[in-house]
Amino acid sequence: MKKTALIIGLLGFLGLIGFLVLKNRGSSTPAPIEEAVDLPINVIPLVERPFITLSPDASGRSLNFTVANAPTTGDMEYELVYQSVEKQEGVFGRLSLATEKSPITKSLLLGSKSGGGKVTYHEGVTGGSLTVTYNQTRLKESWNFLTFDPSDPTISSTDAKFHVTIPAKGLTKGAKIVTLKTFGYPKAGLPAETSVKAGPYAYYPAVAVKGSVTVELKLPEGDHTNPTLYEWNGTIWKKLLTKLVGDAVTATATGQAFLVITE
Repeated sequence: MKKTALIIGLLGFLGLIGFLVLKNRGSSTPAPIEEAVDLPINVIPLVERPFITLSPDASGRSLNFTVANAPTTGDMEYELVYQSVEKQEGVFGRLSLATEKSPITKSLLLGSKSGGGKVTYHEGVTGGSLTVTYNQTRLKESWNFLTFDPSDPTISSTDAKFHVTIPAKGLTKGAKIVTLKTFGYPKAGLPAETSVKAGPYAYYPAVAVKGSVTVELKLPEGDHTNPTLYEWNGTIWKKLLTKLVGDAVTATATGQAFLVITE
């Protein structure tokens, strides 16, 4: 009996020694901790950024997120954050820049969809921000989600530096419109040595505007030498007859994206 108890005690002691040895070995080589990379925002030159737009679909319940002139390697992650009546909402996803043909367009629902397929639309969306991350680059811009009112037909960007006045009969009352900075810009139609002084900004209605609009862009304070407004017609930049008033330029236009350069 005593012999059995001695054997059991010895086995227990050896087991304790083994446990302590293994514990010490494990603690001597801690597992590496991966830290989240906090990339700086909007640091690459404007001319190197992709041309990114947001436009409402005909229903005004989804936004068409379009990316052009982006690198053709890797992926692009996107985060669309917006404010609804109830709370802040978001849409997150990823594009394959390597395999998807440019321009890449994704429909982003301003709402939620259940596992059974039921769609719930978010009401009272007023705008938000769009962040994209690709190849160690992060870009972010804000956007407005507006409702056209013929009695107050001037719409603006979130920073109030871009204004568009739409004819009262140019859109149906209640039509949805997005205004935003387009991150970058295409190069077709611009002078080889281009110095962008303001923009690029854009407005995108759910349906085409009837007639021309009046565009105003605010310039940085200071001397302004031959500032010229250009509009993007979907294929090429077109020079507009530009008027300079103080620190702002205005023009009549039919395009939807605009920038100011010095010639």
